[in-house]
Amino acid sequence: MNRFRINENARSRQRGVTLVELMISLLLGLLLTVGIIQVFIGNRVTYAFNDGLSRIQENARFSLDHIAYHTRMAGYKGCISEVAIHNNLDTPFDFAADIENGVQGHEAVGTGTSQTFSAGAAAWSPLLPAELNGLPVAGSDVLIVRGVSSDANALVSPFTNSAQVFVSEPHDFVEGDILVATDCQKASIFQVTNVQDTGVGINLVHANSNGYFPGNSISNWGTEQDYGLGAEVARLQAFAFYVGTGANGRPALIQRRLQASAASTFVSEELAEGIDTMQVRYGVDTDSDGSINSWQTADAVNAGANWLNVLSVEVTLLARATEEYGQETDTAVYNVGGGTLFNPADDRRLRQVFSTTVGVRNRLP
Repeated sequence: MNRFRINENARSRQRGVTLVELMISLLLGLLLTVGIIQVFIGNRVTYAFNDGLSRIQENARFSLDHIAYHTRMAGYKGCISEVAIHNNLDTPFDFAADIENGVQGHEAVGTGTSQTFSAGAAAWSPLLPAELNGLPVAGSDVLIVRGVSSDANALVSPFTNSAQVFVSEPHDFVEGDILVATDCQKASIFQVTNVQDTGVGINLVHANSNGYFPGNSISNWGTEQDYGLGAEVARLQAFAFYVGTGANGRPALIQRRLQASAASTFVSEELAEGIDTMQVRYGVDTDSDGSINSWQTADAVNAGANWLNVLSVEVTLLARATEEYGQETDTAVYNVGGGTLFNPADDRRLRQVFSTTVGVRNRLP
């Protein structure tokens, strides 16, 4: 009997939760879930911000380092900068081969000092060469640098004759290469039309052949282009840097590079995505004292015929994250060098301005 009462009392105490208790439990669980989701979203936004910032910095740092390296070497001719140049190409003042003007540029119209610009009509001053028409996006300056590669091969006996240049092994020269031979007193620009391996050296033939572009204006050099012991030969390099349309259809920093072939042409290569604009200014020595007197845009330098007096180049990039994140819209206007203001699209991308100033080594005292 006592055992029965104990069991009855135990069963009376074993009751289920009430509806109110269940609703409170669900509410507490919901609040906890919302809190976890908020933390997750916050962490995700923070991650996206940090990832976007890292991408921006990485792209901008690589871009500026790459441009700076080639700009620093602009106008390099092998030994010293001031030598007599014999340009044997059919088009001696061609866009690619004009190494006398190691640095040149084209100013995007409407992007000068104290001007505010955004996407608009594409125009440049001076006018773009044919090799660049239709490639840069509106509002992006264009920087062109030319010179001779520092990776040179020594000439070997008999060094040169009127129709070919003799270089040492190993080598990586191919037909169509545009090369520069120099002995620190003079330099000769020519296009290779045949590479002959003699077993003791390499003959680089420079015939006047219609099968090559730009080709050579003459097949046989005169005695003023004889080279001897101590001479060397290296590739001519030409690069154009600008903001164009990348592989994903968005703005990107593009490099247009001279590539050797039977018809030496320029090829476009995407260097970094997420670059809104590039602005360039040039430090010009206007009184020949070896120091910079003024900073000018490309149109001003060109108007004064001062390209040979450019001692330094300032390159400024506005880089952006590749993806949008968060809720805030970027409505800022950015100073992209020399007081030039750029108003980008009002989207949710992170942006940052980067700048570098590069001295042109072959023109500095």
